[in-house]
Amino acid sequence: MLALLVLVSGAGAAFAQTCQAELTAALPEAQLERVPTGLDAAAALRRAVELVEPALPPLQYDKPVPLEANDPQYQTVKYLVERKLLPDSWGPGELDGETWAVMLDRFLRWYKLPPSGVDAPADVADMLADVEDVLGRVSHAIRPAALLATDQHDSSRTSFWAIIWNWTVYPRLLVVRPDEAAGARPADVLAALSNCAVHITAFISAPEETAKALFLTHNDSRMYVVASQPTKNGFWPYEVAAGEELDAFAFGLPDLSGVRLYAAVFDGPEVGFGTLLSLFWRVRTNVAPTALMGYLATPN
Repeated sequence: MLALLVLVSGAGAAFAQTCQAELTAALPEAQLERVPTGLDAAAALRRAVELVEPALPPLQYDKPVPLEANDPQYQTVKYLVERKLLPDSWGPGELDGETWAVMLDRFLRWYKLPPSGVDAPADVADMLADVEDVLGRVSHAIRPAALLATDQHDSSRTSFWAIIWNWTVYPRLLVVRPDEAAGARPADVLAALSNCAVHITAFISAPEETAKALFLTHNDSRMYVVASQPTKNGFWPYEVAAGEELDAFAFGLPDLSGVRLYAAVFDGPEVGFGTLLSLFWRVRTNVAPTALMGYLATPN
């Protein structure tokens, strides 16, 4: 049987160009002094979204992509189109202020945040500063809860890592293949699961069945894999057979071979406060029941 640690994220740290390296690496060209293009904006925004929203499934399909399929940036533009982040005014050439603001504002709206108020960036460095400011605001708004599963008979053996990702445009559970080089201490795991835009802190510990009740609230509840990294085109969504959920969490299913991270959703009713309170007394935690509900809540 497994024991589960639920590590709940705190507020994001202050931002001081902490994601500049990640954003710069995503650009078609690295020079920061040049005038940015629509392609630069698309590349930077996609990387920002992926930092905050890994394994995010498309929000729409079959929408035309305003770029030739053989263009090196086609997949990046397609990614934004499928997630409703690219306005009709976007083009690969000159980046105007209104288009740039709409792109960032649509991302901010996922977290109920006010508009960015940006103008047309003077150069690429200015554009990246806009994205970092947005990431800083998003970092303070998100409510992830990271899960670390270990064998209760051998606490040094990690079975799986995961993150409850509910305060988002697409509520889901992110299941992460453990990094053996990261170490087994909670602080090491939190560092491995965090990045420049996502910071995870406090904890709750619970037995496996208590934790499962947060997702599989009834015997007929089902688990579905809806996206993965690396991407398996044409494979998702995938229904996990009843009784195989723990094998899925541990990446023990053949269909999850080669996958580093995947997103899962669960059908059935969401856990209510009464149910949560009954589960809460079976765990050890430094998070109040009312606070934990905030991490399980989803935006209206």
